[in-house]
Amino acid sequence: MLCLLCLSGCSQTKVQQPPNNATPGFVTEKDVEEVDWKKNAAEFNTDAGSDMVGNEHKVGIIGPELKPNKIEKWLWHFWGIDKGKLTLVGYHKESKEISPVFSEAVWSRNGIGGGQLNGADASLPTNVVLPKAGKWAILIYIDKQLFDILVIEVNA
Repeated sequence: MLCLLCLSGCSQTKVQQPPNNATPGFVTEKDVEEVDWKKNAAEFNTDAGSDMVGNEHKVGIIGPELKPNKIEKWLWHFWGIDKGKLTLVGYHKESKEISPVFSEAVWSRNGIGGGQLNGADASLPTNVVLPKAGKWAILIYIDKQLFDILVIEVNA
């Protein structure tokens, strides 16, 4: 039993590779073309007094900056929606590489809707990772609909 606990604890810190490179079918080239690379995610303060990074009154994150291949925990906040299936697609500006953002190497997770938190309508904690340094767009889909795009810099 102790071995199983050790193994399950270790697997959460290892970066997993996606089973294939096929992106979800609802992600389109038009979605990627909508990325405004000059509009980086910005720090803002909510009415509840919490500092976060994102697009104010749409999506905000509390968590550390990402480093390549390092899993971090982010607490996502959503305004204007209170439930749904979350899909995160990372798009690397220079290489045009597409990557899942969830550390489990999956594209989607059920479960936004953790209730109102820090002034947001919904929230969800996740483990996230991106594979390389550079400028990334995180395309955020709720129930297969593009909800928002965060542009971030992943520094080595």
